[in-house]
This record gives sequence, C-alpha cells and structure tokens, in this order.
Amino acid sequence: MADQDGVVVQPDRSTDRGIDAVLIIAVLAPFVGFIALLALPTADLAWEHQPAHFWLVLGTAAIAAGLGWSIGVTARRRADARLFLVSLAFVTAASFLGLHALATPRVLLDGPNEGFAIATPVGLLFAAGFALWSSMRLDGERARWVLSRSGRLRLGVVAVVVVWGVWSLASVAPLDGMLPEETATTELWVLAAPAVLLYAISAIRYLALAH
Repeated sequence: MADQDGVVVQPDRSTDRGIDAVLIIAVLAPFVGFIALLALPTADLAWEHQPAHFWLVLGTAAIAAGLGWSIGVTARRRADARLFLVSLAFVTAASFLGLHALATPRVLLDGPNEGFAIATPVGLLFAAGFALWSSMRLDGERARWVLSRSGRLRLGVVAVVVVWGVWSLASVAPLDGMLPEETATTELWVLAAPAVLLYAISAIRYLALAH
C-alpha cells in the first residue's frame, strides 16, 4: 500500500495479531480452568451464601440483557439483521438467567422452584435457536424480513420470559415442584444436548462466513 508521496507503507499486522491472541486466550481459558479443576479437585471450593447468589446472578443477568438490548438497538439502526438476531440470543439467555436468580432459596421464595431452577438451560436452548438463525444466509429479502419484524421478535422474547416466570411462580404442572435428582439430571441433558448441537453448528457456520 502506498501513501500520497508514493512511498510503500506496510500495513500494521501487530494489532491483528494482538486481537487474535486475545480471542485464542478467551476461547481456551474455560477449557484450561475445567482441566485444572479435574486435575486438582481440592481447588473446587464451595461457598454458599443465598443473598450473594441472588444478587450476583441477577446483576450479571441484568448487565448482559442490557448490553444485548443495546446491541439490538444499534443493529436496527444499521439495518444489520444478523447482529440483531445475535442480540436476541444474548437477551434471551440473560433474561432466563435472571429468572434463575429467583430460585435462590430463602430470598424471594421459601425453597427452590423447578421452573426457575431450570430456567438457565431453557434460556440457552431458546438462545441457541437465535444463534443458529443468525448464522444463516441473511441478505436481501431475508434480512428485510427479520428487520421488519424486529419489534415483534423482541416482544416475543419478552412474552416468553414473562410467561415462564408467571408459570413458575404459579407452580402449575409440570413446573409444580422440584424433580428428583435422577430425573432432573435427565431433564438437563434433554435441554443441553440440542442446545450444544445448535451452538456447534452456529460456530461452524460463522467460521465459514469469516473465510
């Protein structure tokens, strides 16, 4: 690349390498932590303080939902359908995480509630659907379709979160109590398996889009 005087200027690749290094560290850090805990189980300490759990989870969910919503505002302003769907994935997952905070015993409820307890994997499953959708081909008419219905899509997410919260509070079947541990484990696997698959497909499709 040449400047105005015709002098060849080499592009600065150091910034790109720095960004790549940060991304690699961010991706590998959870795996390193997981392996470390498996290798040294005594490092996995337990600390139980119900009010702290409530405020930490609720605060984290509120910040994540707020960031996701602001991303959606920017996406709509720039007419970016893909980014808007990504924002919905963040808002959905964060909102259900906030519902999970309500399951904290002896804070708002006397004991754990099944609907609130499993809210996090349910939210991640819904969010995985938006993540997969965002990785699809979104140009032309497809993008216009998403953006023209962005308000209704947002309203739909809010409605689902509210309905799940009311349903859980009302303790209406099948969210009318805590499941036995064996059944709860099976239920979590049923929710987690398709979510992991959808996220994996989304990641593969995004890698293809990047190249």
